[in-house]
Amino acid sequence: MSFLQVLSSEWLKTRRTTIRLIVFVTPVIYPIFMLWYFSRYNDPSSWQVKIYGGFFEVLTVSLPIIISLLTGLISYQEEKSGSFMNLLTGPVSRAKFYFGKLFLLISAAIADIFLSTFLMLLGMRYILNVDNVHYDLFLQGAMLSVVGSLILFSMHMLISFAFGMGASIAIGGGGFLISAIIGATVLGDNIWNYIPWTWTVRLSQVPMLLMPEVKHAFGMQLSNLYFQELLKGIVPAIICFILVTIIGLIWFNHWEGNKSYE
Repeated sequence: MSFLQVLSSEWLKTRRTTIRLIVFVTPVIYPIFMLWYFSRYNDPSSWQVKIYGGFFEVLTVSLPIIISLLTGLISYQEEKSGSFMNLLTGPVSRAKFYFGKLFLLISAAIADIFLSTFLMLLGMRYILNVDNVHYDLFLQGAMLSVVGSLILFSMHMLISFAFGMGASIAIGGGGFLISAIIGATVLGDNIWNYIPWTWTVRLSQVPMLLMPEVKHAFGMQLSNLYFQELLKGIVPAIICFILVTIIGLIWFNHWEGNKSYE
């Protein structure tokens, strides 16, 4: 079975499940809510900066709990459908199954984040009537949100299969608090690049430094700070994603199907 067939099979497994409901509904409901919220404000000098900051902050702070729920549901689905026997004894290699599930989740996240961003941009232009929308910076923010969250997919995939959906959601809830308190406030200014749950929040805010409104407010060029912040987040995010994915794959290849608490 090719990798594309594995990926297609994994997607078919989500039919009539909560997973599809989350994947299809969330990226539509979220921008509608944010457009309604920001429709009550209209400050021409900083309106777009506030929209950008609010949109990506709420989105990225929520990602830890959403990712933990999705990975937990995928693990729970496999457990209930045959106590993981299809994964452990089937003709398809474990590596293909593992990467298939991981790639499916990441692909769904990419599609959802960019769809949500596109809808937000359309709403800003045609509903809120924002002038000179910074399309390129919003798309950068979407891309960096994905990059910063990659480690969470690998980490929660491992946690879900090793400890179960409950453990994944519990850790995701803790990650939600960490991202909100440390990632989205000044408390994490000096330590955020060491904490995986804050990477997606901080990286998503970096493109805001290139907004003319921000440059004008500070009265200085912020391009050097922009690249410094990018490197502080992207380098550990990618390295840790690769390492945790390799660790998860090695563990999965030797896994016997039992949870750690059994």
